[in-house]
Amino acid sequence: MTRIPEEMIETIRTKTDIVDLIGEYVQLTKRGKNWFGLCPFHGESTPSFSVSEEKQLFHCFGCGASGNAITFIMDIENSPFTEAVVKLADRTGVEIDIGPATSEGSYASKQSDEHRRMMEAHTLATSFYSHLLLNTVEGEAALQYLEKRGFSREYIEKYGIGWALDNREALSELLKRKSFDMKEMERAGLCIMKDDGTGYFDRFRGRIMFPLRDDNGNVVAFSGRTLSKDKQVAKYLNSPETPIFEKSRLLYNFHNARLNVRKTGKVIVFEGFMDTLSADRIGVSNSVAVMGTALSDSHIVKLKRIAKDVLICCDGDDAGWTAAKRFADSLLAKGMNVEIALLPSNFDPDDYISQHGGQAFIEKVIGNPNSYMSFIMAFAKRSKNLTFENDMLQYIHEVLSELVNRQSPVERDLYMRQLSVETGVSMEALGQQFLKLNGKQASLSKKMNQDIEKQESPANGKSKTATDRAERLLLCHLMNDGALFDRIRDEFPELFIKDVYQAVFIRLAGFYEQFGAPDYHRFAESLEDRDLRKIVLDAAMVERDPDHKEEEVEDCIQHLVQQRIRLSIQDKLNESKTAEKLKDHTRALELAREIIQLRKSLSAL
Repeated sequence: MTRIPEEMIETIRTKTDIVDLIGEYVQLTKRGKNWFGLCPFHGESTPSFSVSEEKQLFHCFGCGASGNAITFIMDIENSPFTEAVVKLADRTGVEIDIGPATSEGSYASKQSDEHRRMMEAHTLATSFYSHLLLNTVEGEAALQYLEKRGFSREYIEKYGIGWALDNREALSELLKRKSFDMKEMERAGLCIMKDDGTGYFDRFRGRIMFPLRDDNGNVVAFSGRTLSKDKQVAKYLNSPETPIFEKSRLLYNFHNARLNVRKTGKVIVFEGFMDTLSADRIGVSNSVAVMGTALSDSHIVKLKRIAKDVLICCDGDDAGWTAAKRFADSLLAKGMNVEIALLPSNFDPDDYISQHGGQAFIEKVIGNPNSYMSFIMAFAKRSKNLTFENDMLQYIHEVLSELVNRQSPVERDLYMRQLSVETGVSMEALGQQFLKLNGKQASLSKKMNQDIEKQESPANGKSKTATDRAERLLLCHLMNDGALFDRIRDEFPELFIKDVYQAVFIRLAGFYEQFGAPDYHRFAESLEDRDLRKIVLDAAMVERDPDHKEEEVEDCIQHLVQQRIRLSIQDKLNESKTAEKLKDHTRALELAREIIQLRKSLSAL
C-alpha cells in the first residue's frame, strides 16, 4: 500500500472544510453552533446528523456514526484510507507526494489498484468508441441515427457517446496492446473469454455506446444500443455487475445533476438514461435515471443527500405507472416529498420530447405534476370500471387507505369530497369508513410505538449509563494528553470496563509509540475497524472542562475502579453459590473472605 506523509495528510485535512464536504452529500441547516441534516448512513425522517464546524467532526445521534472529513469519505464511499485521502487531495488542490509501499492494508491497496485499472480501461474504451463514432466510416450510420434523434456533435462529445465496431476483438486487441490484464478486463465486463480459452472477444459489438459514470464522474460501465431491426436482438445491452459497477448503487447523471439539484431544490427521477439525456438537451439538468426498474435504498440515500423534493417521471404505459407508484411509495417511506409527472399512454419522456418538443415537455409534463394522492386516485381508477359495485367499493377502499396516512386535514377533506363526487357516496358514509380505517391504523401505530420503546429502553442497553459516560470522557482526555495516557497506562493498565474501550486503549498505546503527539483525527483514521473508529470519534465530540481537567479525570478513574470492584464482587458471589452447591466449603469460605476484602476496599474509595 502506498504511504502518504503524515504532514501531507494533516494539510489535506486542514484544507478540507467538513461542512462544505458533507454539504455535497447531505442538505445541512445551521442550528446554533452546529449544522444538522438527515443522516446518510441510516434512514430517518427527522434530522439527527450533526456537523461541528469548530471540531471538524460529524456525529449522528440516531445511529452513532461519527467521524471527520477523511473517515466520512471512507464510510460514504466505502473507500480505503489512502483512496479517501487522494480524493480529498484532488478536491482541495493538494499535490500528493506518495512514498514507498508498506505491507499494512495491502488487500485494500490491491483492491483499490484493481478498481483504478478497471476505470482506466473504461476511460480508454470511451475514447476509443468516441473516435470510432465521430471520425470513421464505420461510425457514420450510428452518427446519423443520433443526429436524427436530436444529438448534436457537442452533446455527443459531452456525454462521451461512441460506437463499438461489429468486430469481435477490436477493443480486446487494444486493451492487450496497452498491457491490461485480460482476466481483469473480463471481470471489468469489457470482454469475454472464448469457449476454448485461447483468448478474449469484445462484450459490445455493433452498438451505440453510452458511458455510465459513478458519483465522481468516472466511467464504470456501458449501455450499448443496437441499430438492428431484428426483434430477437436486445435493444439495449448493459455491462454486467463488476467490482466497480452495481446497478443498485448507480444513478445515471448523478455526478452532473448534484449541483443543479441544489439550485432548483428538486430532483427528477426517470426510468431510463435516454430520458435524462433528452431532458438535459432541452435545459432540464436536474434529473437522474435508474439502471433498471428498481429504486433501491442506496439510490434513495443518495437522493436524500441532495434534495427533499422528488419529481417522478416514468413511461405512460402500464409498466410505467406501476414503476412510478413503486418509486413514490419507496421515497415517501423515507420521508421525501413526492410529485408525479404523467405522460400520455405509450409515450416515454424521450419520445414525448422528440414529437412534441422541449417546451411542451417542460410546461405540460414536468411543469404540471400531480400530488401523490392525485396520482394514487388516478392509479387506482385505471384498472376499474366504477359502474360495477365491486370495482367502486375497491376504489373507495384503496383511496381511503391512502388518506389515512396523510396528516393534513385539508388534504383529507379535499380528496374525500372529490371521491364523493366521483362515486356518488355521501361524505358522511365516506367519513365513517375513514374513521374505521383510521382506528385500525391507530392501533397498529400504537403497537409499533410500544415495540420501539421496548427496543430503546435502558434494559436493552440503549441509554448511556454512568459507566458509559465515564469511559467516554476519560478516553477523550487520554486522546488529548499523552502524559496523562502514560500515567494511566502505568497505574491502571486494565481500567476500562467494556472490551471495545479496552481495545481502543491498546491501539492508542501503539499510536503514541508511533506518532508521539496526540492527534485524535489521525488516530481514528488509522483504525480499520469502523466500530472502534466510531468509539474514538464519539469520544472526541465530548465537551471537556479545561479548568477542571484533573477533577474530571479523577472522577472517571474512581468510578471505573469502583465499577470493576463491584463486577468482581458479583463474579465471586456467583462463584460462591456454585461452590456451595458443589459442597466445596473450603472454596466457598475463601471466596467469602475475598468478597469481604473487596467490599472494604470499595468503602475506602
